[in-house]
Amino acid sequence: MAAVSVDQGMPGPEESAHKVDRSRWQLLAMARRRWAEIDLPFDCRLLRTVVDEAPMLAEGLGMESGDKFLTDYLSLDLDLVGRVLGWLEQEQPTEAVPLAVALVDHGGDRKSDNFKASRKRRDQADNVSLKWGNEAAYLEARLRRDAPEVAEALERGEHRSIRAAAIEAGIIKPVPTVRLVPDPTRTAASIVERMDRAWCVALATAIAEQIRGVASRPPP
Repeated sequence: MAAVSVDQGMPGPEESAHKVDRSRWQLLAMARRRWAEIDLPFDCRLLRTVVDEAPMLAEGLGMESGDKFLTDYLSLDLDLVGRVLGWLEQEQPTEAVPLAVALVDHGGDRKSDNFKASRKRRDQADNVSLKWGNEAAYLEARLRRDAPEVAEALERGEHRSIRAAAIEAGIIKPVPTVRLVPDPTRTAASIVERMDRAWCVALATAIAEQIRGVASRPPP
């Protein structure tokens, strides 16, 4: 009897890497990158699992460490991650928690060394949390901290915008765009040229599923 291949589709970001077949870790990594870009600001609870399984997905992507997966692939700041994880460990929330809530400092004795250290950590995290507020201010802060030479070049007018400077520094990655033309073959070739193989396969699978769904609907 011939083997039957079951199309499992794109995994959800909440699925455990321990339960997802190793061959699909790259798709799980893509799902978690989308979670980090879209859902993290509104609910940060999944961050604990994302950090715990970062070394596994880093291995699946051929990256050298879990930290590299978090910083380079998910574009997360490790200082921010550490602070949020500490808050989650202490509070153990059971309902959705916006990222901003987890970053709130609950104060303390303003004359104590603990308060001063806490205030310093908060100021550092605030620079990163600007990502979900004023994007330009966030990128400027990251440039000053992580790429001072690029920041100086920006001040000299050598980059057309803060975003262009951030791309040059590797802080953000440009989002590829594809023009939809009447010839599907040309559009497909353009997508394959810009995206990796796993993403293209996931896109083709999703399109096929959408077509099957439309075909199965009763006529109006």
